[in-house]
Amino acid sequence: MTERSSQTIPAANASPLSPEATSQLSALFAVLGELKQIKRTGWLDRGLPPAETETVAEHSLLTALIGWISASTIPGLDADKVLKLALVHDLTEAIFGDSPPYDREDVPLDDPEALRAFFSVRHLRTPENAAAKRAAEEEAAREMLALMPDPIRSEIAALWQEYDEQATAEARYVKQVDRLEAFLQARAYAPTHPDVPAWGFTDMAMKEVDHPLLAALRDNALADDDDSPE
Repeated sequence: MTERSSQTIPAANASPLSPEATSQLSALFAVLGELKQIKRTGWLDRGLPPAETETVAEHSLLTALIGWISASTIPGLDADKVLKLALVHDLTEAIFGDSPPYDREDVPLDDPEALRAFFSVRHLRTPENAAAKRAAEEEAAREMLALMPDPIRSEIAALWQEYDEQATAEARYVKQVDRLEAFLQARAYAPTHPDVPAWGFTDMAMKEVDHPLLAALRDNALADDDDSPE
């Protein structure tokens, strides 16, 4: 049993934020709380029951943990930056939701064979879809940043830009971790939902995860499948 620290949080005579800034921060946290309610669209569209579908918050948490812990073993990679990038990479979805790269009206939910065929190919965003997603992200980012106090406002804005531009090793690493997490989630769903068409996540991980450590984690998961008793 660990001993309780004798240190206490220093008492403050007053909040460091004004009443207006405090109200804005409360509003921001209410918005961010929506991430715990927003289901990952790709799983819903594949027919996974809503009650069992992961939320954006769950995806972001595991992405952050995988990224942070694995990055800490890699010389030259800033694990703390990886953690921050992973935590914020999907924050704007609290406002505009999880936007898939396809038109949801085209998903044949009532036809299992057609659904499997639809998701047997990798769907890439059209220029129009990508433009609409970027516009929604930018508007959501403006709304969120307006509620944030400095200096965290500037830091999160810089993190979003860094991730969007994919110009640093840490940003590129988090992008691959994001892909790996989706692949691992597909494997987690497979035993109880073998008919869910999740092949696209394996294809994505095979094509887009090439960092040696992340690729090894991916291959370990595939090897576990091969070793499983039929």
